[in-house]
Amino acid sequence: MVKIREIMKKSVVTIDPELTLADVAKIMTNNRVGSVIIMNKTKPIGIITDDDIVGTIAVGKDPKKVKVRDLKKKTKFVTASPDEDVLKVTKRMVKNGIKRVPVIKDGKLLGIVSDKELLLISPELINVLSEKLKMRVSSVASFDQVISGICERCEAYSDDLKNIGGRWLCEECR
Repeated sequence: MVKIREIMKKSVVTIDPELTLADVAKIMTNNRVGSVIIMNKTKPIGIITDDDIVGTIAVGKDPKKVKVRDLKKKTKFVTASPDEDVLKVTKRMVKNGIKRVPVIKDGKLLGIVSDKELLLISPELINVLSEKLKMRVSSVASFDQVISGICERCEAYSDDLKNIGGRWLCEECR
């Protein structure tokens, strides 16, 4: 089986917890990344994603005033070892509903793995990651809502998906 060290990106953007989310957004944009690792001197202590910044704005907080250290994360800080199997880490990502995992050994940041790297080396993991997407949709949308997305029967895009028996179906498939 493929090990995490074989697919991880070694270049990781890191930040100080005293920065504001506006500063972090600029750093992420300038580096064209979807996440940054929060460091306490040389120790990785957390991750900030583009979703965290959008979520802060969505609840009406000013990203110029919210510091990284004050951000309340909904998920725990999940990491991987460079010697772990890709499948094991993928399952952990799905279980925790996350897209990126910092790779750490002996308290030192070595790299990062995202769902993109996982799919590039192992396209069969698409099934595992699609389960993650279903979990995420279910946690965001109530079962009586109409949502947009891919029908789980015909696999066509629809703006009229309804949950029928635990599956999101378009009007034709219902």
